Amino acid sequence: MAHEQHRHDHDRGLLAELHWLWKIRKFWSSDLNRALVDLADPKPGERGLDVGAGMGPAAMLAAKRGAHVVAVEPSAVMRAVCRIRRLFQWSRRRITVECGVAEDLPVAGGSTEVLWAANAIHHWVDHGLAFAEFARVLSPGGRLVLVDEDYDDLEHPDHAAHAGHEADLTPVDVDSISAVLRGLGLEAVGRHEEVAGVPAKVVRATKPA
Repeated sequence: MAHEQHRHDHDRGLLAELHWLWKIRKFWSSDLNRALVDLADPKPGERGLDVGAGMGPAAMLAAKRGAHVVAVEPSAVMRAVCRIRRLFQWSRRRITVECGVAEDLPVAGGSTEVLWAANAIHHWVDHGLAFAEFARVLSPGGRLVLVDEDYDDLEHPDHAAHAGHEADLTPVDVDSISAVLRGLGLEAVGRHEEVAGVPAKVVRATKPA
């Protein structure tokens, strides 16, 4: 029975992973990721960290700008796609794909000059641990930009389909997030604004030099 339950759990986990492949077009590239990279503004030679990188759209763009990017992603399927995608990039030597979660990042303290995340905040189980990790890995003067689309805003084009999606996930309150980051010694501000033409929750922070 234990063997059968293990196989059942494995099959359910595999199905949960493979369902992302049905959305490959959306996760391969998006206006939101392009706008996020513009906001993060990674510079040539900077060390970047893409938290919840998915299939790597933002990581690839940042590497094209000359940044050295670590793409961190917990999903095995997403990582596999990201690694295959990396092979076809001229900038592939500047891209590393790692298994990890926001609450336990696989990079050294003070190793990151610019950190970003797109539509990932609501997936993080423990915001306190995640933000403590961000404070740990950012170098003095390092910065972060976190963006989550605000589907609860009536102006969002996908409001009808996705409103209330945070009810089963982790609520995203930009004021609370900013307060936690400030408590960790970062200069932080959160606000609701339009990103890539859609309402979004945005948090920006900088680690004092």
